[in-house]
Amino acid sequence: MWRSTSIFFQISLLFTFAFISFLAIAIFYIKIQPSLESIKQYNILVNAIGKMKQFNANLQEIRSFLEEENFHEVSVTESWKNKFVTDSQIPKSGSFNINVIQDGNDIFITLRTTKDFIVYRDPITSGLSKYHMITLIGTIILVSIYITLMKKLMPLNHIKYEITHMTRNNIFTKITHGVKNQDEIGELVREFNRSITKLDALSKSRSLFLRSIMHELKTPITKGRIVAEMVADTKQRQRLCNVFERLNTLIDEFAKIEQLASKNYNLKKREILLTDIIEEVMKMLLIDPRNQDIIILNHHNDLIKADFNLFTLSVKNLVDNAIKYSTDSKVIIESVQYDLLIKNKGSPLKLDINEYFKPYFKDMKNPLSEGFGLGMYIIKTALDAQNFDLRYHHEDGYNIFTIHDCIVERFCIIKSTNNTQYN
Repeated sequence: MWRSTSIFFQISLLFTFAFISFLAIAIFYIKIQPSLESIKQYNILVNAIGKMKQFNANLQEIRSFLEEENFHEVSVTESWKNKFVTDSQIPKSGSFNINVIQDGNDIFITLRTTKDFIVYRDPITSGLSKYHMITLIGTIILVSIYITLMKKLMPLNHIKYEITHMTRNNIFTKITHGVKNQDEIGELVREFNRSITKLDALSKSRSLFLRSIMHELKTPITKGRIVAEMVADTKQRQRLCNVFERLNTLIDEFAKIEQLASKNYNLKKREILLTDIIEEVMKMLLIDPRNQDIIILNHHNDLIKADFNLFTLSVKNLVDNAIKYSTDSKVIIESVQYDLLIKNKGSPLKLDINEYFKPYFKDMKNPLSEGFGLGMYIIKTALDAQNFDLRYHHEDGYNIFTIHDCIVERFCIIKSTNNTQYN
């Protein structure tokens, strides 16, 4: 069924209006025009026959004139004869009477002699079929125009289905319908296919570029890790190893984001304990588990259903930002109903939250801020891929980021498997 905004619906509506208008005008002419022609013909005949009688035209001359005007003789019934003869005077011997009688849309010419009564009828009745024929031809032309126009536009439907299929399957494919058309639709399809070819090439080039960079970075990081293991001082060795491990983790994160951007990431949702996610976040941020002052976790053994890697990546970036921009270098993680809240003490954001979701965002009021402006973009992309909604508000001196409906069960009963403690 076409929508009211569909071009096919609008064309059909306009055609229906035009068709009804044409029929209305045609019916009007069919009803009115014969009467108008009859009146016109009547006036012409009265004037012509009057002049012929003035010049003493004989009966044969008048009959020839009527036949030239396409009048035809009709057989006269008694009822017709009584109708036409009622007010007519009987002509004198050797002469004849002429009467022009209009009956509705018909004109009758009566010629009466002492012996004969001849009746001619006008050709208006044949004119009626002429208007019917014009109406029929006009109807055929209008319908033909409509069918031709709809056939010309029909490739648009196929093009829409192909683009929809392309969007749903996240693939770049050329459109096949209408590609050989020589009209504007064909030009549109060919231009679209050229754009698709360029986009596909750019996507592959970007993917290859990122993978090449990540591959090239892996080598020096691995070598640095090996060198770090040779440091004699245990404390320094551990710090260096943690740094290289962090760099390696960042490369893995970029790989995940590249997969998300190219729609090649294989999403695997499963039930995860919130405590497991926080432990992984602390490892990624190189936070000592014994340092309980940085992350304050008010939890109830919540169970979250998400992709572990992506969800952990989002929480890690939110926690990292919360620590970095808080006034006390602390972050609070808690749950409210089925929402996960990440809070830090600080001033409210200066811009709308959607501005921070843009890639390579830089706060112009703080040009010395660190990073590439990808943190919030990564968070939003990773959560969107899992159909989680991220919202922000500032309340009682706290910036609060809320991940909605990510908790599937609260107060989950578990056995302790480690000695890590949280507030």
